[in-house]
Amino acid sequence: MKTTKHAITSIITSNYIPQALTLHSYIQESNPETSFLVLVLGERDSLPQDLPPGPEWICWDDILNQETRMKLAKEYTPFELSCVVRGRFHHYLSTKRSFEKWIMVDTDIGILASLDLVWEELDSGCIALTPHASKPVNLDHAFPHEKNILKYGLFNAGVVGMRRSETAEEASQWLCERLEAFGHSFADRQASGLPTHHDFEFVDQIWLNLLSQYFRESTVILDKERYNLGHWNLHQGKLELQDGLAYFNGERVVMAHFSGLPAKEDLGLVSCYSKLYTENQSKPWAIMATDYLDRLEKAKTSSPSIPYSYSSIQPSKARVEEKPAKAVSKGQKNGFPKRVLQKVARGFQSPARIVGGIRLVSWQVKRACKTAHSILINQGEDQIFRDLSENAFTSLVPCIGNYETYLVRASILQSVVKAKDLFKGKLLDVGAGSSPYEDLIMASGKVREYIKLDFASSDYHQGHELDLTWDGKTIPLDAESIDTVFMTEVLEHVHRPGEMLREVRRVLKPGGVLFLTVPFSWPMHELPYDYHRFTPIALRAYLEEASFDVQDIEMLGGWDHSLALQIGLWLTNRRMGERKRKIAKLFAWPIYSYLMRKGRNENTEIRNHQMYMGLAVAAVAHE
Repeated sequence: MKTTKHAITSIITSNYIPQALTLHSYIQESNPETSFLVLVLGERDSLPQDLPPGPEWICWDDILNQETRMKLAKEYTPFELSCVVRGRFHHYLSTKRSFEKWIMVDTDIGILASLDLVWEELDSGCIALTPHASKPVNLDHAFPHEKNILKYGLFNAGVVGMRRSETAEEASQWLCERLEAFGHSFADRQASGLPTHHDFEFVDQIWLNLLSQYFRESTVILDKERYNLGHWNLHQGKLELQDGLAYFNGERVVMAHFSGLPAKEDLGLVSCYSKLYTENQSKPWAIMATDYLDRLEKAKTSSPSIPYSYSSIQPSKARVEEKPAKAVSKGQKNGFPKRVLQKVARGFQSPARIVGGIRLVSWQVKRACKTAHSILINQGEDQIFRDLSENAFTSLVPCIGNYETYLVRASILQSVVKAKDLFKGKLLDVGAGSSPYEDLIMASGKVREYIKLDFASSDYHQGHELDLTWDGKTIPLDAESIDTVFMTEVLEHVHRPGEMLREVRRVLKPGGVLFLTVPFSWPMHELPYDYHRFTPIALRAYLEEASFDVQDIEMLGGWDHSLALQIGLWLTNRRMGERKRKIAKLFAWPIYSYLMRKGRNENTEIRNHQMYMGLAVAAVAHE
């Protein structure tokens, strides 16, 4: 008999049903009389009539009208969306259901004991939050551990409780409004080429900092680690298993949060996001995490993972709204004149807009003429001809100063950010040079050792220390000793790429990851050591012959970006006087900027008559 007093709730997209059932398996054992509600983000028509028994499945059209659902689905990615609607779900529970108390948890959590202690804590407050940590780490681990807590939020959004009250209703309404307005994951959207809107890093979690302040008289901090034990606080005490039950600092663990688990054989490391446990691994945690993964595998074999129903309307680099054929035809005939007349009409309605526009254009023309004049009379170089990027590889700013490199480096950076979650363990950077992506890769916490390899005579690592040097043929490492090989813009300089890839495969462990990029639309360079330009088909063949399973080949840029790149290269490298070069760069910038913007929405699939700047590849070494 389920109680109507308390509820455990969670939110999933429709492809996470097995994860919800995994959480339900824990609830059946530890809190069998507590109701379990799961909000599924998917249209009712896309879901099967009979979802697996156990939880109370709530389709989100039960709490949101169609207009709001479509608005949110178009604006947010699946990950963002499942966080954004938490405020809505809390508000629904506080106004439409009869539960006295509820706790909202992520599906990567195992509820190991009765929640009576949590319900008791909520007697003294209306909101319950779990902090990431209550004790410091030593300075060696402050980066990235404490840095990430400051960056992503003091409290963990994976466990948030509420008690029915006016305060809970007000707090959930406030949270709802903030998340739906600002629920973008800045880093993920930037990496995917999506509009970022706001520079918040972790969607919903960062807002809990303010929730605890605005409603502090009604907020309870569940500061004992056992309420939400995760990699962020496991260093604060001793985890033990006694008769199959988990205890932390002698107290029974209520919830364990299996966030960012490493590979199954490395579960003792606790998490791929933290380097705290590389020397002192946790065997009890490995046993608990193995149980969680076993439950998940069982759920996946018995229950469907339904495709996410909003994929076609999600934010996308290549999404174009469809228009009826009739409307397109009409737009082609009179769309431009009509738009001009509309703008003129609006201008007469608001003369200040016309005056402001004229002033803006006038200022831009004067600035361009002043810059051109200073170039012609050999005065000091204008600021616009300098590269304004803080870092030439990872903090890029498109400007006239980096015409020839920006698009290539930005696309490589984007592919590295997308793939970095695959990197793990001991990473070998082949052709490391100045290792510009090291900090970005190490910040993920999954890579525990970064090894830099290059030619001793190379100019690219001047001022930067190497860990290893080599002859270009044999990597000075034992077979199957590396977890990840990272190789950007190197393979084109290798005379026999097949042999090089076989040597990389030799040092990689079975299941190890190879990430590489190569150029295609780029001038000859580093002569005489520039041998190849690769098509996706050739690169796949080389990798498969070297015993790799190719997971993904991404074409970097399409026709628009390739043309913009060639304009930048021509302006930078063609023989001409420096004054002519600067004037040409100045007046070509609008064309370059236009192509750069248009190229963000270009289809870059592998097909006949496609053009691209380069390739990024992720591959796995055969078992």
